[in-house]
Amino acid sequence: MFIITERQYGIIMKQAQDCYPAETGGFLGGHDNKILGVLPIPNKNPGDQTTQFALTGDDIELAYRFLVKHKLEYLGVYHTHPRGVPYPSPQDLAHNQKYLFIVGLRDRRSPELYAWRVENKQVFAEDIKIISDFGATVIDIHTGQPKLTENSAKEAADKLAQDIDTMIAGKMPNYPKLEPGDWDASSFSTFA
Repeated sequence: MFIITERQYGIIMKQAQDCYPAETGGFLGGHDNKILGVLPIPNKNPGDQTTQFALTGDDIELAYRFLVKHKLEYLGVYHTHPRGVPYPSPQDLAHNQKYLFIVGLRDRRSPELYAWRVENKQVFAEDIKIISDFGATVIDIHTGQPKLTENSAKEAADKLAQDIDTMIAGKMPNYPKLEPGDWDASSFSTFA
């Protein structure tokens, strides 16, 4: 069984949705089947990106540095099947990976993340459990220090409670105006 936090799962799902209908993917790192780091990678396929996800040697070098820097073990590569089921294709199996992580987007409103263990060209399903981030500390990858504004769901819950109190008092909460976001390959994070 693999365990992934809501935050890491959200990074994968946002990337899958933002890049649709193109395939996309990245690297997963962690310990003892706990996914603690997600490194999204833009699709480098020079051809039809809706049918194939491709990596370069530079992407592999970047992933290696990412895993070493955060003291994570390589768990595998994830990628999307924008119009298909999250089952390994013959092309996926040709890469000789121990684990394959696939997001099926046949129904974009209900994406499916599956993990597969491959042994002697046979495929076995692995369970994935999504766990809460509550109480988790997010570490800034540049400074190595906790990002206090993103430490846990508790801050979000406190802000929500404050906004509700403001509305009960007959006032409107102050919401910051955010610019629309586009998916960016530098939006990876670790949970360490």
